[in-house]
Amino acid sequence: MVILKVEDMKKLINTAFLFLLIIGGSACQDELDNELFQKYSYLNKNGWKECEVKIKEDNTGILLLDFGINGSSENGKNVVITITNDPDTLEGYNFDRYKFQYDSYYPELPTSCYTFDQEAYIIPAGQLKTTASIRIDLNQIQDIYNDYVLPIKISSSIGEPIGPDKYSKLLANIKFTNKFSGVYSGNGKLTIEETGQNTATGSAKLYAISQNACFMYAGNATSETDPANYKKYILNVSFSDNEKITITDPVGKLDLETMKATIAREYKYHNTDTRYYIETSVLDLKYKYRNQSERDHRMLIFEGKHTLTRNVLRSEYPNVIVKEE
Repeated sequence: MVILKVEDMKKLINTAFLFLLIIGGSACQDELDNELFQKYSYLNKNGWKECEVKIKEDNTGILLLDFGINGSSENGKNVVITITNDPDTLEGYNFDRYKFQYDSYYPELPTSCYTFDQEAYIIPAGQLKTTASIRIDLNQIQDIYNDYVLPIKISSSIGEPIGPDKYSKLLANIKFTNKFSGVYSGNGKLTIEETGQNTATGSAKLYAISQNACFMYAGNATSETDPANYKKYILNVSFSDNEKITITDPVGKLDLETMKATIAREYKYHNTDTRYYIETSVLDLKYKYRNQSERDHRMLIFEGKHTLTRNVLRSEYPNVIVKEE
């Protein structure tokens, strides 16, 4: 029988302890690596997002929606995802934000005016994302002047679980765009025709409603300044091929008289990116309309010059005259 000395026993115990520690630590690390991230499917855009949708010639637009699989390891399986509209989330958002101010609620984009390009979307093994294409038909929208929200959620996910709501639901505030829409900086003046009293106004905003038409609110009316009546001041602004402007009153109660309506555009080469021109648009408007206040129906005169500068793709403006520096 072999009798070990005390020193030898201590060395043996320490060696065994270190061996167990290494083995146990390695196992724990493997578990940690596997559990560090819980894989799930999610929407690349989630929560509340303003989503621009460019209007095409046939009066439709495409909203692209990306899906992904999170995690630090590779995706080893096909993941099949379906999406659907989610009116309950929009209803909860509206109530949380506006409580009982129902007039301020964001309306849901009607389900009859959009379609998904597929019934289900596959993220193939070895990949981490795919894209859905949602086609929106503006011809099917009855009230084009509303500020619509398209509520979307992942409704099923085969292969990986659906992520938490904050990553798997989207409230897409749809912002239609065309070549004329946007916020034009500058100042205007609103004058009471009867008295000559005037008020300064700020920037002008054009909201796209078709490829060559927008709408705006007359004078200084906005949803913030006059939430009860601002829609009474809607004006349609259409642009011809030579960019001539026609302003009309869709409701027919403003006694609108257009006195001046022009847009001048200038193009320059982009300093650092050869894909783009720098476009500067100057909108010059003067028109007369009737106040829609219950107590005041006097005629008002608006006049102002506003400017919008942005980058535009050269490929979309092949025939413009470019100003040399």
